[in-house]
Amino acid sequence: MAKHGVAALPRNYELFYEALSGRLPQLSAELAALGPNPQQDALDALGLKHHLVAHAALAADRARAAAQEALADIAGMLKLALAHKRVFKDELEQFADRLATDPVASLSEFAGDATRLRDAVGKLTSEEGALQHVLETSVQRFAEFEGDLAESRRTLTRDPVTGLPNRLALTAKLDAILETGHVDQPLALLFASVEGLREIAEQHGGAVAAKALAKLSALFRKSIKRNDFVARIGQQDFAFLCRDVSAENAEAIARRLRQSIGELRIALPGRAHTAETLSLVAGVTMVQPTSTSADLLTQAELALVGARSGAGILSYSSALGRNHTRTYGHAAA
Repeated sequence: MAKHGVAALPRNYELFYEALSGRLPQLSAELAALGPNPQQDALDALGLKHHLVAHAALAADRARAAAQEALADIAGMLKLALAHKRVFKDELEQFADRLATDPVASLSEFAGDATRLRDAVGKLTSEEGALQHVLETSVQRFAEFEGDLAESRRTLTRDPVTGLPNRLALTAKLDAILETGHVDQPLALLFASVEGLREIAEQHGGAVAAKALAKLSALFRKSIKRNDFVARIGQQDFAFLCRDVSAENAEAIARRLRQSIGELRIALPGRAHTAETLSLVAGVTMVQPTSTSADLLTQAELALVGARSGAGILSYSSALGRNHTRTYGHAAA
């Protein structure tokens, strides 16, 4: 980046990473088309176009600035319209005073007053029409701003590869469930690691890994109940919130997922008769009335660490908590 004069900004690092990973071929082509020394505005335009996570704050800032500009325009027009209405009011009062003090004024004098009042009414009508147009245009612009901000929020809470919610969305979901102070039905949090996915990305490239993730996300969406929740929380890690299940039910769900994933075949480019396979390990914890989202994330991760050690599928126990002090730290993908 330094060689090409690109500023060392987090959003630029993300942009170049996504372009070089091959996950977004269109982004790669558009970035290459900018030439060897791309301008920051052009880079930002690409990041916004492809809804990259690091550009969400930039999109929100731009929408906010544009909204403030539109409001300033409306405020200026309203101020001008009010000033002209005060002038018109003064002219009407002067006309009324002349009628009261000089009822026999000449027709020519009244004609002059009428002409001025007619011109003032025409000007006010024109300004009211212009203001109405500005208001209608602003309503449309505000709707667009709202859409941009909604897209920014979605970007912050969605994994860009699979379209699934990310770790931030999972934490928000847990907080929303727990903020009432009680859990009205059994709820299990399941952390699952798809083993082999990282190796596919490293050995065969981002495009093959993206196809594998597409298969996995479709499988996960079909495997959960309507009111359950699935998120991608790491390069090969996923989380499931399963409602109205016991720990035994949650382990059974994990076993079914492991079986389904074991049956997947990931085709490799140029190898018609060769495919990669995947496996799954999972950790389970049950949501308790006194749980916090931080507690649950830590418990599920500890159970997953234990599962990786050989159990395959493991439920959290207090013994795991006593033997480990590690806290949850997976980065969202």
